[in-house]
Amino acid sequence: MKVVPLCAIAMLFGSSAFAIDSDPTTPAPASPAPAVSEAPAVPSAPGSQAAQPPDDKLAPESGQPEPEADAPDEAAIEKEVQAQSAELEQVRAAEARLPENRGGEGPASRAASHLGLESPLRQRLRDAFGRELGLERETPVGRIALIPELDQDLQQLQSEYDIPIEANEQVAAYIHFFRNVPLVRRHFVKWLGRSSKYIPVFRRILHDEGLPEDTVYLAMIESGFANLVTSRARAVGPWQFISETGRRMGLKQDFWVDERRDPEKSARAAARFLKELYGQTGDWRLAWAGYNAGVGKIFHAFSKGQRDFWEMARGQVLKKETKGYVPKLMACAIIAKHPEAFGFKKEQIEPEKWEEYEEVTVSKATPLSILAQAAEVSVPVLLDLNPELRRTCTPPRPYRIKVPKGQSEVFAQNWPTLSESMGKLAFAQHRVSRGESLRLIARSFHVDQSSIARMNGIRVGRRIKPGTEIVIPMNSLARESVAPASPEPEPLPTKSPHAHRIQLARSQAGSARKAKAMRLAAAPNRVPSTVQVRAGDSLWTIAQRFGVALQELCRWNGIRNPRRFKLQVGRALVVYPRHAAAFNTVGTARAG
Repeated sequence: MKVVPLCAIAMLFGSSAFAIDSDPTTPAPASPAPAVSEAPAVPSAPGSQAAQPPDDKLAPESGQPEPEADAPDEAAIEKEVQAQSAELEQVRAAEARLPENRGGEGPASRAASHLGLESPLRQRLRDAFGRELGLERETPVGRIALIPELDQDLQQLQSEYDIPIEANEQVAAYIHFFRNVPLVRRHFVKWLGRSSKYIPVFRRILHDEGLPEDTVYLAMIESGFANLVTSRARAVGPWQFISETGRRMGLKQDFWVDERRDPEKSARAAARFLKELYGQTGDWRLAWAGYNAGVGKIFHAFSKGQRDFWEMARGQVLKKETKGYVPKLMACAIIAKHPEAFGFKKEQIEPEKWEEYEEVTVSKATPLSILAQAAEVSVPVLLDLNPELRRTCTPPRPYRIKVPKGQSEVFAQNWPTLSESMGKLAFAQHRVSRGESLRLIARSFHVDQSSIARMNGIRVGRRIKPGTEIVIPMNSLARESVAPASPEPEPLPTKSPHAHRIQLARSQAGSARKAKAMRLAAAPNRVPSTVQVRAGDSLWTIAQRFGVALQELCRWNGIRNPRRFKLQVGRALVVYPRHAAAFNTVGTARAG
């Protein structure tokens, strides 16, 4: 047996060549999270590292202010978000340990090139370490030298795909990464199980949008087909959109829903975005790189005369993450279509099945537990069909929720009875006007401000941007969340210069409490809702519309003199309608 000099091994493989064969369970502190994107340019990439703001932040097309970014998901949902996100972060931490490759010139090939193609030493090193690198001394005729596991040549392999597929050293390195790194391999087995559920659906969507169907593997490397994944850069969903790009592509995001998690809606948004990138770059490899880094990076490379992705990968414009993004996608596509060739046996994979569904419309905020009873299914089934929901409750507006196919008729039969039990669950929606504070809004709706803050994921005392839509928990929800009233404080000494002001404030607070009690007594069997004043409305027409007396409407809203009261368009008025049919949604009056 001949001894191989250690210095030659180090020169060939680099000092960290075998670090990836460990089983990293925690991210490397010094390594940036590799996948899901560098700083987005114009247009911004779906995922981006939070520390690097986009070159030109894109505002929502609707012109509405952004929802509270720090509003947490409900605890039960957040637990699953964290579990799926941890899975992806572990894979990215392992990827960060990979030595950087530069357009097919990795450390091994660069070192070996100095020895000459026919060097006996190079051949001996390949013999010694071929198993770890997936290389063999002699490649059988009709096979790919760097991917000998496949019983076909490169031309045959490429004919199976409608996206570019190459077989260079970078692609081979990622094949080795997915199949031989223990932790990554275990997660990849999960991805293969999910792929049977999502690939057929995504292929159909991509085809409808005019994209190559094998673009589906981009979602596999972005999220492993997990709907709730959230990256450290706050990219969300199976196609990993950051907030502003998701909104630009039409994905709604608010306190109640995040459509970046909806597999079908996000797939269509990703298809439109990739089509846009392809039109800007003229090459699918560059479109994928632009999806990861932002098309501005690609334009920057163009300005330096670099027109080919592999040429860009040898330069300094793209970061390590993006340089690996394209070969990683190709490697993933190759393994996913030939799993057994790379040691992923059928008995190891648990294929998931797509659940066909129907949609039913609910007109008001409804707990999923009630909807599950109506559809005669479990709450987890509804959450799995509706991953965009951030609460175990539908939004306080008409909402189409998915139920398993065949259960819509059951729902229609059960819903009228169950919906009657929903009388105590009521919300109002309010658009914040300039100068309004949370305290003022809470006083207007006679609700404790802490309950409004919790419902909308905001902090008490924090300024709310004008135009922001917030949800007001009314009736039993509000009362259950209000802290017990504190006893009245003792009167202040009359010598205090501010005593008269404090006493006046207390008097006003006492009056508000009495008014609230009067309102509840005046309409004990009715559910409070709100109506936003529209152009042409008057107090009299609103009272007529909901079958209530003008005096009642004024009393509920603290209006002393209706003749002198100036009714502003957009103002929310509390109303206790005599008939539930007067509303077709909480907070919006039906046109008369």
